[in-house]
Amino acid sequence: MSPPAGSPACLVVFAKTPVRGSVKTRMQPYLSEHDCLRLHKALLKFWIAHLRDWELGSVQKTLFLTPLDDHRAEADLDLGIPEGVAVETQHGGDLGERLTRALHQKWNDGFRKLLFIGTDCPLLGIEDLQSAFQALDEYEVVLGPASDGGYYLIGISSLRPELFSRISWGTPDVYRQTVERLQAGSIDWKCLREVFDLDTFEDLVTFHRFVKESPSAFSGSAEQELTGLVAGLVAQCSSAPR
Repeated sequence: MSPPAGSPACLVVFAKTPVRGSVKTRMQPYLSEHDCLRLHKALLKFWIAHLRDWELGSVQKTLFLTPLDDHRAEADLDLGIPEGVAVETQHGGDLGERLTRALHQKWNDGFRKLLFIGTDCPLLGIEDLQSAFQALDEYEVVLGPASDGGYYLIGISSLRPELFSRISWGTPDVYRQTVERLQAGSIDWKCLREVFDLDTFEDLVTFHRFVKESPSAFSGSAEQELTGLVAGLVAQCSSAPR
């Protein structure tokens, strides 16, 4: 059963700490390690700007970053994280374990409506988040499917850590397996619209094409920084010798 409307809510943004060689690796070989880092950081700063600017009422905003596994690694942490945005460290092995631990942590902190998103979906808008939080007044789970078979958002209003176990993370089976868990547990859930993540270079080209067709959708400074970088990366690869 979902909690009553007005229950403490938290938006959790899961992201990798920006370290060269460990982010956006599926963009290679089209992009270099340096350009993959630039893209990852631009997406991260894009979402940090939204955490600063988007008005979500009393919703707490938390950024969960991965730890530095190698103390010799250099992280690019000039992210401009604003006041009012909590920064936590992810703990655990695979993504499922890290999500489970974050879920328990925020649940123990008293939050009863939790929305988990990543940083790879720039088409996700404030209206999507508002709709997801509203849906959690009625449903135990809300799920946003990605076109590659994963999901870009999961919202939870009851303690359901089983949704993160035995999932083939990073494969096209993630959404299907999660739906199977929901159905097996007779969990009331709602599906949001399908959108695409920026995981591959083909996704980057698709996003660039979308921006050119709908420039007004990305008019803010954070949006323009991201779309300008994407345009440059796409043009750079298009002009490179084959």
